[in-house]
Amino acid sequence: MSTAKIQSSGLVLFGSLYAKLASILVIILLTMGLVYGFITFSISHDYWQEITQEFNHDLARNLVGERDIVVNGQINSQALKQTFHDYMTVNPNIEIYLLDQQGKIVSYSADPGKVKLESVDLEPINSFFQGKLLLGDDPRSFTIKKAFSVTHIPTKENSEGYLYVVLRGEEFDQVNLALQGNYFLKYSLLSLLISLSIGLLLGLFLFYTITRRLRNLSTAMSNFTKNGFTTYSDPKLMDKQYQDEIGQLANSFNVMAEHTLAQMRKLEEQDKLRRDLIANVSHDLRTPLASMLGYLEILTLKGDELDSNDRKKYLKIVSRHGKRLNRLIDDLFELAKFDAREITVELEVFNFSEFIYDVVQKFQHKAEQSHIHLQLQCSQEVLQVNADIALIERVLDNLLANAFNHTSAGDTITMIVTPLKHNKNGKKELQIQIQDSGSGINESDLDKIFDRFYQAQNKHRKGRHAGLGLAIVKQIMTLHQCQINVQSQLGKGTRFTFSLPLVSS
Repeated sequence: MSTAKIQSSGLVLFGSLYAKLASILVIILLTMGLVYGFITFSISHDYWQEITQEFNHDLARNLVGERDIVVNGQINSQALKQTFHDYMTVNPNIEIYLLDQQGKIVSYSADPGKVKLESVDLEPINSFFQGKLLLGDDPRSFTIKKAFSVTHIPTKENSEGYLYVVLRGEEFDQVNLALQGNYFLKYSLLSLLISLSIGLLLGLFLFYTITRRLRNLSTAMSNFTKNGFTTYSDPKLMDKQYQDEIGQLANSFNVMAEHTLAQMRKLEEQDKLRRDLIANVSHDLRTPLASMLGYLEILTLKGDELDSNDRKKYLKIVSRHGKRLNRLIDDLFELAKFDAREITVELEVFNFSEFIYDVVQKFQHKAEQSHIHLQLQCSQEVLQVNADIALIERVLDNLLANAFNHTSAGDTITMIVTPLKHNKNGKKELQIQIQDSGSGINESDLDKIFDRFYQAQNKHRKGRHAGLGLAIVKQIMTLHQCQINVQSQLGKGTRFTFSLPLVSS
């Protein structure tokens, strides 16, 4: 891997969702560690203060009794000084203060230069006598509160003041601070660091597992884009164990990709149809136009030399090709209107029996000229349908014209109109069939005969028309929400069948 690729991968990884989640996890764990350490230190400090005060609750009273500080109801000053001296030497953990009834410090065991307060707040002392344990003032500090033990001197009944014992003195704090530096920071912080590290590694692993699926999805999307939206790889994130938001996102991507591929294929098909359309239109326009120009040129150059019969013959050919061009252009414009959805169905109820006779009559003259038998099988009763009469007439015209193109002299074209009681949806309908005994259509061509410009290869059809009539029929039947079916056998004829909703009279 090149240096540029490594640097690029590093930048992508650094700016990825995984990196952001990892950073957030580190910040959260560090914050939780600091909060945990602060809370633990505070709680442990208060806890030890409470334990110390509870354990040494009667210390002050025991000092008065054991050290003979009170003799005959009076404070023994000498014993008090000796007690101060002994405890400063033997047990520097405590500090002893003699308070008057207002809480003013009268005497103490601490170094004279380190006592900052002149008096002690009596509220914690009164609470102590009521059985409530509160932290009291530390005469060495203006702000620090400490556990204490206190008793009346000389007696509760004859109280001149209080013996106030601070249970965790300055030397204790110094030693405790040093030990905390050695033990608390060494072991507590080490255990906290190990716990946070394990949590960090576990969190990073879980985040990697989650974001890996997102990376797979991102890779699939990127490849889909690079391939020009032609192929895509399924990220396979829709397993049963992944029915979450990421799985739903992957499913949405699959649906989008499949829809995009379908649209691309449709566009390719439409592009192919467009190219075929241009080619076919060019051919179908060029052929009659070339014939017209050829005969017109003959008439222009040799018109005086031709007799009247030849001139009439050439003019008929030109007229026939002109009409063919006109029909082709009309069909093209009509198909364009269908594609643009400019043609809408205007439904109306009309008598199909009278309508079908008029349509057959229109083609009767052509049938006689071509020596083709045109027959109609329709009931004399009134058969009313709900459809667009103009569009249905166009359907019948195109189907009959197609039948004439597939038949020759002596063949038969039959139109059969049959009312059906109920269709598969339980509704009445009128079935119309146009069948002929002509050349038929090859089975391989049946699926394509409704395509534009498609011309099945047979001896009757070649060069006669452009192949747009059946495409128009298909469009009209689609607008009516009806199906048209075709059955054909080569050499035996073709039958088209469609139905219209029948209206009860």
